[in-house]
Amino acid sequence: MREIVHIQAGSLSNYTGTHYWNTQESYFVYDERDVPITDYNISFKEGRDHHNEPTLFPRLLSFDQKSNFGTLSTDLHQEEALTLPTTWQGDVIREEQERIPQSEYHSLLEEDSEQLEVKPIATKIRYWSDFSRVLFDPKSIQAVPDVPKFVENDWNTSRETFTRYDNDMELMDGSLRLLVEDCDNFQGVQMIQDTSIFGGFSDSLLTAFRAEHPKATLLTFACLSSISPLDANLGDSSQIKQVLNDALSLRSAADICDLTVPILSPPQWEKSTWFSGHNVNVRRRHHHLVTSEAKQRQVKSLYRSSAILSTHIETVTLPLRLMGSLDDLQTMVAHLNWRKTSPVAVLRGTLYPHGLSTQNLQDLPSMSFRSSCRPLFARRDVSRGLSQNEVAIYDAWGNTHEPKRPFLMWHHLPSYPIPTSFPPIFPDTQPTTLKSVSSMSTTPSTSGHLSDYAHFVENAAKRRDSALLAMGLEEDELKELVSDLWDIVDGYGDNEEGGG
Repeated sequence: MREIVHIQAGSLSNYTGTHYWNTQESYFVYDERDVPITDYNISFKEGRDHHNEPTLFPRLLSFDQKSNFGTLSTDLHQEEALTLPTTWQGDVIREEQERIPQSEYHSLLEEDSEQLEVKPIATKIRYWSDFSRVLFDPKSIQAVPDVPKFVENDWNTSRETFTRYDNDMELMDGSLRLLVEDCDNFQGVQMIQDTSIFGGFSDSLLTAFRAEHPKATLLTFACLSSISPLDANLGDSSQIKQVLNDALSLRSAADICDLTVPILSPPQWEKSTWFSGHNVNVRRRHHHLVTSEAKQRQVKSLYRSSAILSTHIETVTLPLRLMGSLDDLQTMVAHLNWRKTSPVAVLRGTLYPHGLSTQNLQDLPSMSFRSSCRPLFARRDVSRGLSQNEVAIYDAWGNTHEPKRPFLMWHHLPSYPIPTSFPPIFPDTQPTTLKSVSSMSTTPSTSGHLSDYAHFVENAAKRRDSALLAMGLEEDELKELVSDLWDIVDGYGDNEEGGG
């Protein structure tokens, strides 16, 4: 069945993943006469719900700090308490954690509220679990102990967190092994991670996984910090830690994974990434804001920006899940990294709520490193819901852009479904389906951004800033990091090597 195991690690990653799984759920058909467009076995497995009824669970491990799971964390804690074995025969005084109230969205779902079908309701979102439409296998929920704010972007601390967590929870020999063994024809892992908290954690996890599954294909989306190496202040220890942690994460992913797609912080996305003719304001994260109102604004931004990111990740990977498709992780990665030395790709895309035209189909904006659409090594485009006339517009646009076949592949697929859990971000009436174009490509210009990280690490090492000591990075480790980054840069070669 060519199953894919999914891993989500971090807050933005789990917000994005929640939208992603809600979209997968919208492809389900409940009438035997209807033909589904996706093979649900690829991403879902059969299981039983709390009422012992058959259901489908995502093939997923979801890592986040325990306080970010919301009602999922409470349910897991209570389930563990009820099943905990004991030999004590005396009286027991039970103190239970206060239960987190059900979300407004789930309350409306339980009521089968017609309001949700008529128009989107601006329900209050506190956690990413508040708007989830799918059920999770309890083994999918991996609640990692909360870490203090000051250890964010601390590579070694994050790696140590994985070691302790694996020892305590038997992750590699337990939940992850069972997830893979449940697959009949396991093809690989699709991962999305927040580097700030889970960079080192993901490095250790994927290193251990790769040792056991050397032939599995690994695709990872790495959500980077809000500071780029060009904008970072070498006098600011916090910013130095962020950039160094991102550099370590990129080096790790490029080394372990078959393809890595860096995702910039939403405020750094290019204009019109949200949808054509409009750019939703995403607030930058201010660490000094601690009021409940500020936290709610941050959650609202995560809820909205993750919906856009999920739309493009779900769309660009949809060919992997199509019923009867011959596409898989290995062929997709082999196409984009046909040179074997271009392990870092770029994600682009735009939504078209009012349709696609020659005026609004321009170079697709990027959520990854900013780069020119030409030249390119390889590109994979997926459009959703385009009419025949719009497909002709896309084809004419494509003929003026690089690369050409076979370095360019495209799919024209049905419209993107908008679940009722999707945030009301559109200026007009909320649509039920959406037109979009999403693209993933490899390009020589990526080397310039990786060079920025190499130069930054070199300069930081010369200064021997206290941030380096706080992260426990030795001089030899920094030299090795710089050397590895330059090796990745050299692999991209000259622009003339592009597929165009």
